[in-house]
Amino acid sequence: MNPLLKFIFVLFLMGVSFHSEAGLIFNYHQLTLKNLDQINAMVKEKIKESKLAYSGKTVPLKEALQAIYSRPNSDDMISKIADSIKVKLDEESAYEGVFEELIREAINALKNPSKFKKDVQVTYAIFLENTIAEFKPELKNKGFEYKMMEKIANSSIELTQEARKERQLRLMSEGTSPSEMAKKILENYELESKSRQEKSAATGQEPSNDDKKSEE
Repeated sequence: MNPLLKFIFVLFLMGVSFHSEAGLIFNYHQLTLKNLDQINAMVKEKIKESKLAYSGKTVPLKEALQAIYSRPNSDDMISKIADSIKVKLDEESAYEGVFEELIREAINALKNPSKFKKDVQVTYAIFLENTIAEFKPELKNKGFEYKMMEKIANSSIELTQEARKERQLRLMSEGTSPSEMAKKILENYELESKSRQEKSAATGQEPSNDDKKSEE
């Protein structure tokens, strides 16, 4: 093969690999096969990498956070492990920034599915689903979590047919659009807040601080 053509071919393969796997260190299926001890060991290793790094200390922590949230959470593993990464990112004043980057990465991948393999698409969808579930209790604060929920809701994500089939095959569930999930949660939150405000007004009570925030 002509050396120039060979060089171009190698670059093409590198590009395909990059687009297919994105920044993930594991896909959802690989993560599903890992138990609590294995995930915990991975997190500890990433924390160690971060401590030893001269610069870019948040990169290993970002990888760990992404992996934790990209694993199906039927066993509630996120609540058992995620705090250790959050603490380390907070020490670097990077928790919200890193999480927003990961959310943006997942949204971009799902909005451009032709560039990614079906298992990668499912992995990003699971990441957003877990993010939505974990952020839901914090909506009352109208802070970072609320803004990220709005960002996901407004992204108009639609899962591809190949991603739905992959998920049905591996997880026995096609799943739904993360955007639709986020929209429903926000709508229910606003309806519940409005209902509480109306009850407070009817009884002459002061609205709670949470309900006051929902008016802002």
